[in-house]
Amino acid sequence: MHTTTGGERLYALNAAASTAGLRRGQAVADAKSLEPGLQVESASPALDKRLLQALARACGRWSPWTAPDPGLPGEDGILLDITGCARLFGGEEKLVTATLEAVREQGYIAYAAAAPTLGLAWGLARYAARRESSGFILTDTVSEPLNALPVEALRIGAMAEQLRRFGLKRVGDLAGLPRASLARRFGRELVSRLDQARGLDEEVLSPLQPRTHYRARLRFPEALLLLDSIKQTVRETANTLCEQLDAHGQGLRRAELNLYRVDGKVLLLSLGTAAPARDPAHITRLFSEKLDRAEIDIGFGIDVVELRASETTALNTHQSGLLDSDEMAPDTMARLTDRLVVRLGDDQVQRAARRESHIPERAAGWRQNSGPGSAIVPHAGTARAPGGTALAVRDNTPVPALTGPESEVDPDRPLLILARPEPAQAVAEIPDGPPRSFIWRRVRHLVHRAEGPERLAPEWWRDQLSPRSRDYFRVETREGRRFWLYREGLFGLETTSPEWFVHGAS
Repeated sequence: MHTTTGGERLYALNAAASTAGLRRGQAVADAKSLEPGLQVESASPALDKRLLQALARACGRWSPWTAPDPGLPGEDGILLDITGCARLFGGEEKLVTATLEAVREQGYIAYAAAAPTLGLAWGLARYAARRESSGFILTDTVSEPLNALPVEALRIGAMAEQLRRFGLKRVGDLAGLPRASLARRFGRELVSRLDQARGLDEEVLSPLQPRTHYRARLRFPEALLLLDSIKQTVRETANTLCEQLDAHGQGLRRAELNLYRVDGKVLLLSLGTAAPARDPAHITRLFSEKLDRAEIDIGFGIDVVELRASETTALNTHQSGLLDSDEMAPDTMARLTDRLVVRLGDDQVQRAARRESHIPERAAGWRQNSGPGSAIVPHAGTARAPGGTALAVRDNTPVPALTGPESEVDPDRPLLILARPEPAQAVAEIPDGPPRSFIWRRVRHLVHRAEGPERLAPEWWRDQLSPRSRDYFRVETREGRRFWLYREGLFGLETTSPEWFVHGAS
């Protein structure tokens, strides 16, 4: 039941309640007066949605393209695009029968239909398949079975009631009417749904898992009960997947391993790579460690194993040297990073990364090993992830200069740049001149000589940053120590009292 402005109403019914004459939307008080022993539970639409998504994912054992189809309470459905899949099960009839048996074994009342169009299959499953316990199968014909369906089978919602008031009860009643008149009186949606059901207008299924060109799948007549058997299967699917990637010059950036249990549940493991990869041994090793640490519940066994590449990028092959060398291979650091991520967690390993900014503290950051779309976190002292200590991994990617071309190293930058500029108290002979002395961390430094200023304009499009300019100075104290200071705010233009900060030291 669920609570509405009109009180408590029946939200969904089981088979016994429907047989007793109760109906959806009926007041709970009226229902209990008819059936005093009626038991009701509070409805949870959010939980129903998650359950429907889980069932749609479990149906991936029959087709890689599945999607939940939420309808009225108690009439939710799952859409499957079985194009090219039926031959793997001995035909469409056997595929539909196997699907129904698996869903019904979990305690659900299910009906199924297969048809040339998605709209026709939707209508047959809800309004015709109830008479066929093994499912309603159509191969070629569309018009005759579609015309026999009620207008509600067109997925037009409340418009069906309006059609019935005009005496249009079956889809066949609309066949002889002019399309322009139907669109003008009932709207374009009616004509569009009618064309989709007939196959005159293309309808694309939006799958729960995005379509990918690279996947490998193995199905077993006898369920796998041992973890070592699953690892061996992962090795075989990795070989097949890497052959596909190699044929198209692609490298793996993120992979997903789907393990389908015989009881309908799906176990999902995913991982990303620090660099494009298509070495089956490396991918197998990563997933083997992932399986060891995940402590998955195999249940009564795994009968389908699927490995898919959810993200890929171009990967060109490279020539290896003629002689063995002690130098580190280009992808050694990336493989080490992948293994550390599997062992420590995705948020515990970070890599240095460049950012598009000329502000020194924003020019670099830490990137999590989550594939090409991972976010960069600005430098903020020691790299530390929530819930534990993070491990910073340095790769061989050259760090660009803060100013000038990326291929050049700016000799004027200090060896140490602070993660955050620290305030200082400086004294200058003139307001816009170099400092003569400054106090930093409670220590006074006398400046022997200074160079500058180097002016950096503010990034005015970023609201969180200071809107004032910076004048950087390189100074050397009388003790021989060198510092990198800047004055924030142009005197007389942006402020009357500029502030000083120490940003680096040599």
